[in-house]
Amino acid sequence: MQAEHVLIESTFNRPNRMKEIFKSVAKRADSKMRKLGRRKPRRTDSKRLLMENNNNDRHDGFNGCDNPMTQNNFNTHVEQRLPTVEEIKYEELAELLQVSPDVSEDGSCSMSSVHLIQRSVSQHFPEPPTDLDQNLQQHLFKVQEAVCNELVRLGPLFETMGLMDCLFDCYHRHTFHHLNDLLQKVHSSQNCLVLMKWVLQTYPSAELLGHPDLQRTDPIKKVDSLLNQEWLQKARDKLLDNVEKEVRALLEKILQIEKKNQEDFDCEEAFVGFYVDTIQCIEAVPKEAQKISRKLSLDVRAVCFRELLTFLERYSTEQAEILGKKAKLDKPEMIPFFKTLTACSKIKLHVQTTAKDVKGCHIEEIMETLDNMEDLTLTLLKQIVTDMAKRNLERYFKTENKHFFVFIVLIETYFSKDFCQDVKKRVMNEVYKLISHIYLKHLVRRSHSKLTKRWSPDVGQAVTEDAELLHNTISNLAPGVQQWNLMLLKIKELLDCQSIVAVQLTVASMQKECPTWREDQDLLPTLLRWKGLSGRRVKEVMNILPGQQPRSRPVSCFSWIFCWVSRESTITSREEDTSDC
Repeated sequence: MQAEHVLIESTFNRPNRMKEIFKSVAKRADSKMRKLGRRKPRRTDSKRLLMENNNNDRHDGFNGCDNPMTQNNFNTHVEQRLPTVEEIKYEELAELLQVSPDVSEDGSCSMSSVHLIQRSVSQHFPEPPTDLDQNLQQHLFKVQEAVCNELVRLGPLFETMGLMDCLFDCYHRHTFHHLNDLLQKVHSSQNCLVLMKWVLQTYPSAELLGHPDLQRTDPIKKVDSLLNQEWLQKARDKLLDNVEKEVRALLEKILQIEKKNQEDFDCEEAFVGFYVDTIQCIEAVPKEAQKISRKLSLDVRAVCFRELLTFLERYSTEQAEILGKKAKLDKPEMIPFFKTLTACSKIKLHVQTTAKDVKGCHIEEIMETLDNMEDLTLTLLKQIVTDMAKRNLERYFKTENKHFFVFIVLIETYFSKDFCQDVKKRVMNEVYKLISHIYLKHLVRRSHSKLTKRWSPDVGQAVTEDAELLHNTISNLAPGVQQWNLMLLKIKELLDCQSIVAVQLTVASMQKECPTWREDQDLLPTLLRWKGLSGRRVKEVMNILPGQQPRSRPVSCFSWIFCWVSRESTITSREEDTSDC
């Protein structure tokens, strides 16, 4: 100010010179505005008052220094109203920013250009709505529009003034300060994702910092990227926290609905609703997060799987109790068992498909829980089928009239409904194997001669007919099921054998082709005795089978005495082949 006062005093006797100075400053400002295509800035109060004072002095006959009193008044007025060069620049900046400059009583500026820009940013930034969760998208669009418009409007002149970096920095910092406030106010994982997507995709895009009119200054390289990273970390933490709460609440609701639908057997929605809702619950947010970042999607999925494990542990405990009670009923309904198996199968498939590269998500525990639930359900189902088969086959083998189709109709009644084909095929495979095994065990408990009297002289043919009927029925219920009636089909061939060699060949083929025998090692020897072979012949047949070790006898000091007995028995056995069969 001292230098300016000296300038004023030196030009006191030359008012025309002072006017030329102001005209020159105004002319330069007008020139800049015309180049930018902007409107001419309004005159500042200090200029207007000074020009009015000059006009008044002209009318009062002011001529140089003739009137000392007028000279003192004019000197004082100039000292109070004459704007400095910095003030002129500051006022031009205020005019461009559409902000009223804050000037103190002594005429000096009370804030820097940075403060003025910050004030302009605050005034041009849209306020968040009261119902932010419902209108977040619209608000972010307003923010995008306001920031982009101001940067494009102010960019060219700020670049000539050397304030472009300051402008970008002010808007960048205020934007993320605003985003921090928004992040604290949103309450859903969906809105967290909306904010993150805006920061990562919209903010640097051509719709904002990447706008074509701003590319000469390349604002993306000038903004502080650390602000982005810090905010994104906060947003990620907020997102994961919201996901955990939301998924837990939704899974709890699904579990409550499942309890209410335990007796709803006729509604297909109730049958598939449990696993469909569960999969959608743990898949929705990771799927949306994938649109932003694969790493973010994996982090979200890990949280979902952690909540899924807790949910499945509760579900398994409650379902085991429910199914255990149903299995004890005289005529239990099959749908709850199939529904549980289907749910476990579908959820397990989804986890296996989506768990790749997900860390710390308890995949092994989830799979073990589902496997245990499947095993328990299948065990209860097999127990129901076992009890049903034993009751009906016991009655069947005691009756004189052969009515195997009655049992077949019962099987069709139990398993005729359309369930998930993969699950139904798995269940019917176990049912088929179980019924074939129980049938064979009941067969060998009955005297061959009694069955001949009750059924027909050709027991083998009767068994074959039953085996074929069983296979056709199970195949119709579950196409492509494994054939478990091969051992029953071999009964007729075994009964028709007339020599020990033929028996050995038939038994060898049964061992090779019939997996039922491998699960019950005593079944085949029992079948040979049921045919009528002696114990010695049964041992002889069994000893020639692959994997069968002949029983060793303790060796004594007198065993050499009976060596010749072994030779004689070998010769005799060849002569008795026909007679024993």
